Amino acid sequence: MRIMIAHYNPTQGGGAESAVRDQAEALRRLGHDVHVEFVDPIRAYIQQRPDIVHFHTIHVGWHLTPLQWAQAQGIPHCISLHDYWPFCGTRMLLKAFDRPCAAVDGVCDGDCSGAPADQSVRPMVNESPVVTFNEHSAAILRRHGVRVDVVIPHGIDTGFFSPPQHGAGGRPGPVQIITTSAWPEYPTKGMHVLRAALRLAGLNAKLVAHVPREQVRDELRNASVYVFPSCYEETWGLGLTEAMACGLACVSSDVCGPREQLTGEPERGILVPPRDPEALAGALKRLAFDPDLRDRLGANARAWTAEHCTLERMGRDYEAFYRQVIDGRA
Repeated sequence: MRIMIAHYNPTQGGGAESAVRDQAEALRRLGHDVHVEFVDPIRAYIQQRPDIVHFHTIHVGWHLTPLQWAQAQGIPHCISLHDYWPFCGTRMLLKAFDRPCAAVDGVCDGDCSGAPADQSVRPMVNESPVVTFNEHSAAILRRHGVRVDVVIPHGIDTGFFSPPQHGAGGRPGPVQIITTSAWPEYPTKGMHVLRAALRLAGLNAKLVAHVPREQVRDELRNASVYVFPSCYEETWGLGLTEAMACGLACVSSDVCGPREQLTGEPERGILVPPRDPEALAGALKRLAFDPDLRDRLGANARAWTAEHCTLERMGRDYEAFYRQVIDGRA
């Protein structure tokens, strides 16, 4: 199969870009011909004539022109929704800096301090097959009239992101707390909440940002506790997956993507209410002073990602979905 994955971002340095590259690698391992296009999907399609085009976060930079073009031409394609842009003007279900809106647990009430939603977008999106990454985000989207055809969780290279030689959990030396983010300066990522929690707990944490992925992996291997303090309903949370695969004990805001990753048996992490420094401080102190808990959560997190978050599983899921789209069954 010839596949074009289109994702506009000139810097090519965020978490979504890592997810796109992981998806491309997963499909290449299955023998597919994959081209990742960051600049001009229309021209690339005309030159390459792939069997299917997969659009990622096309609202950035391109607006919706490539999607409208693909729809008008009858080109087999699908869309990934990394956030809630088809019905939410702010994309993140947030208002007033970092506060959640009514759409998180109910239906949008229009009381928003951000940009109003373009009412023409949702019906346009609903003309195309749509992918999202967890069932909780899918429920929010569907509740607001957005089509979701399939839920495909992200996968990563669990050989690359793996525990150090001494294994999942059991990190030697003092406890090291770490967080990673491609965009830590954005309030949506919750670093202000983490700073407040660390002050309350009397602890320190290391922020790893704007570095190559190899360095992220090495920093994770040297740490023992990972924090994902996001303030919005993340559709996945790739940094959390990477930390889990490296065998870290993880604590995260209880938002959509992390909830999908950390909820279940056996226990593989701690969820705390988003935007709650006191709750986050309590979870961090619990992990900092309980080595048995750290070891157990880290080992369980590694085992879960090695089974459920592999490139092989993700590649097979996308392969099956693409065939449905090409055959007109999606």
